[in-house]
Order: sequence, then C-alpha cells, then structure tokens
Amino acid sequence: MRAIIYFSLIVIITFILGAILAYPLKLLLDPVFELAFRKYLNYATLISGIITCSVYLKINNLLTYEAFGFGGETNKFLKRFIYGFLYGLLIMSIIETILFILKIHELDVHRSIWLFSNLSFIAKALITGLLIAFIEELIFRGAFFSGLYNRAGALIAIIFTSFIYSAVHHVRYPDLPADTVIEWSTGITMMPDAFRRFHEWAIADYFLTLFIFGVLLGLLRLKHRNIAACIGLHAGVVVLIKIADYFTNRSSESNFSYLVSPYNSTFGWISFLVILFFTIFYFLKLRKSTK
Repeated sequence: MRAIIYFSLIVIITFILGAILAYPLKLLLDPVFELAFRKYLNYATLISGIITCSVYLKINNLLTYEAFGFGGETNKFLKRFIYGFLYGLLIMSIIETILFILKIHELDVHRSIWLFSNLSFIAKALITGLLIAFIEELIFRGAFFSGLYNRAGALIAIIFTSFIYSAVHHVRYPDLPADTVIEWSTGITMMPDAFRRFHEWAIADYFLTLFIFGVLLGLLRLKHRNIAACIGLHAGVVVLIKIADYFTNRSSESNFSYLVSPYNSTFGWISFLVILFFTIFYFLKLRKSTK
C-alpha cells in the first residue's frame, strides 16, 4: 500500500512540475516552433516524467541502467525490439481489418496510395512512433515498473502502471483563446480542466483498451526483464495507427460505429477485445514457460 501511495504522489508531482516547466519551455522553443501552449504542456510533462521517475528510482535505491529497462545483451535487445515491432503491426492490422470489414473505416480517396509519394509521411510516422514508444516505455515499463516491482511485486507493478498509463492519455489540456496572456502560472490554472474527461462514461472503451495494452506491455517487461519488446510493440502500434489515420476516414454510416470510441478514431471495444485476446494468450504462454 505504501508503494502505491508513493507512486501516486510521484504521478501528481509529475503533472505539477510539467505545468510549471511549460512556460520556460515555451520561451525556449517559441522562436522556432510557435506551438499551441497545450502542446508545450504535453512535452513539459514528458520531460517532467523522466525527471520524477529518476527521483523515484533514487528513492528506492534503484537508479541503475537496468532499472530503466535496458538490461541484457545488445543483440538480444535489438532482436526483441524487432519482434515486438512486428507483433505491434500484426495487432493493429487485425484491428484495422475488422474496422474495414464493419465499414467503420474507409479509404480516403483524396490520398495517394503510391509509396514514393508518401515516403516523408511514413518516415515521420516511424520517427514519431519510436520517440513516443521510447519515452513512455522508459517511464512506465522502465522506471515506474521497476520501483513498484521491487516494493510490491509483479501483479501490483503491472496493474497499477497500466492504470496510470491509461489515465494519463485522457488528460487533455484545452486550447487557450488567442488573446490569452501566458505566464509561468498558466499551466497550473489549466490543470483542473485537463481532467474533465474522467467523469464521462464515454471514455470507458478507450480507457480499457489502453489499460489492457499496458497489461500486455507489462507482461513483456516481466518476461524479458527489459523494455526492448515493449518499445517495439508500442512503436508498431503507434506507427500503424498514424498510417491508418492518414489514409482512412471514419465513416458515419456504419451500424457499428459505437464499437469505436468518440475520442479516438481507432480504439474502442473492438481494439479492446483484440488486445485482450493477445494478452490472455501471452499470459498463458508466460505462465506455462514459468512452470
């Protein structure tokens, strides 16, 4: 119980620190990027997460390379990453195929399907998927998993990191009016509104999909004792989601639209069931190999 309380405090501190860091990050990057302030808040929270998870490991006397999930031989690390990436593509291919069969997704006729005309987009999707997967797995299946596993065991580590992983994806900072004067305290004042989705039952399918996906990633972390396969699987899923979002549209005429979340163009009850199937399969496989 104490481990969960410490972990929860670290998560709260991560958001507060991210809200404070957003303003100096804006001052630093605005001359080049000129992004919406909510984007600076998202990036600052990721930076804050790396800082706080390092502190979390230090408190637990676990501030090591292995605690971040980078243990094992380099060649095996790369091999597991590739296998994970391919499995991520497989999972998302099954989900996307079902969405097409049910006519929830349809091809965007305005997009060219030729490979060479979309190389820049595909490269961007790969880089984005790898960065997102690397940072999130470093934080959740790396540092936070190690700290909880050391204090409370595998079950608590998998369940609680998966719950927080899913929850943080529903934190959405609002866009500010164009004439808003942004100050160092602006991020703090925006925080209450960022959690507005948590009182809506409509997020249930999206929330559960991310939760069970976190459980699958946690099982991979438990089996391989590093985050190579986690990064690969995560990256494969993100890359294919971005490609699907680019080349397809969500149809409003399908009778099965309710099986996809109103907050996401791909995730919903269909994705939850597909990932649940892979999670149960992998759990049984892991249990058998353990015995």
